Amino acid sequence: MIPILLMILDLLALTSLTLVQFKISFVPQLAILSSIYLIAKGFMFKDFMSIIDSMIGVYLILAFAFGISSFLYWIILIWFMYKLFFVVLFNLFNFS
Repeated sequence: MIPILLMILDLLALTSLTLVQFKISFVPQLAILSSIYLIAKGFMFKDFMSIIDSMIGVYLILAFAFGISSFLYWIILIWFMYKLFFVVLFNLFNFS
């Protein structure tokens, strides 16, 4: 249950980053809270994947504050899709 909740929050952070990347108007608190979530997750779990999430949180703050739009978005998108794939795969085999 917790991995699914974390993945939903990760998808919300990815949505926030997508809105920032393509300069679509949205509620600024979404970007701020998403970056805080990603950075906090890096401090809480301290594993490799969470540290990368923490760096993505820092990038999200910088992209939001300065209007940065770069190729890093596509790498981050692939990263989140990778994580989503394994969370879904794990939960399919775990609960069936």
